[in-house]
Amino acid sequence: MNAGLTVTYLWHDNDVIEVRVKAENEAFRGTADVYVGAGGLLNAAALLAGFPLNNLDKRELVLGAAGKEFAGGFVRLEFYCEDGAGHAAFRATIEGDHDHRESAESAIIRVCFEPAALDAFLPQLGQVEEQRSGSASLMIVP
Repeated sequence: MNAGLTVTYLWHDNDVIEVRVKAENEAFRGTADVYVGAGGLLNAAALLAGFPLNNLDKRELVLGAAGKEFAGGFVRLEFYCEDGAGHAAFRATIEGDHDHRESAESAIIRVCFEPAALDAFLPQLGQVEEQRSGSASLMIVP
């Protein structure tokens, strides 16, 4: 098992890039293929840079769009500190593509991580967008 967060390139055109987002901990995993506007992954990396500034720092990142009226899946990543000591975590809310169904499969996953792992992940995320290939992984150490 590779617990953490992985963003993998799937496809692109002039306006969007499609990526597969996978979040997992020791017990649960969720995956969704989402469409992100051009520059969206670079903006995501910029938004998360320097997290956490302090134990009250919270950041939210949304990829894709929720609901059956939109193509693809949806991922909300909420980055926060679990305690006063600044132990970092994220909560991933993942919704798959509705694919003409009334409801989509979904998962909510909590993952604790070291801020240094996020620092290593962010340049990888930018490279996925710039190179239109590969993947970025925020891995946790068991």
